[in-house]
Amino acid sequence: MEQSTPSGLTREDVLQSVLEEHKPTSNPIAKVIWVILGIIFVGFAYIGTLLPGWPTVSWLVLAAFCFARSSKRMFKWLLTNPLFGKVLLNYYQNGKALPYHSKVLIIGMISLVSSMSIWYLMAKTNDPGFGQATIAIVALIGIWFVGWKVPSVE
Repeated sequence: MEQSTPSGLTREDVLQSVLEEHKPTSNPIAKVIWVILGIIFVGFAYIGTLLPGWPTVSWLVLAAFCFARSSKRMFKWLLTNPLFGKVLLNYYQNGKALPYHSKVLIIGMISLVSSMSIWYLMAKTNDPGFGQATIAIVALIGIWFVGWKVPSVE
């Protein structure tokens, strides 16, 4: 018997719904770029399964985004992957929401890496402040988006 999800849909129903929702590009160059990026992000997600503190779901979402634009076969493989499939399908089923702890970790990493970059530019270059300001603005936009625009689940 097929296991149903909290919404009453079977995993196969959720999978088919997600696959139908995404259409790959027809541009062959873009397909190759999206596939390469997706493979890189899957690699980062695998690292997250081994390295405590390294995000996994965030990289999977990026990989799914890339595969959804490049190849239905790769996208389906990712959604049915024994290691990642359940987590990724839950992400889509929950309305593309991230767990609260993942959002906190992502915001922390954005803050840490941005702060280190700003410090490096101040200490090691003669940048009059344009680089630091750009990094700070991009970081704040990222923090705002993850913190307030991406829905949370517990």
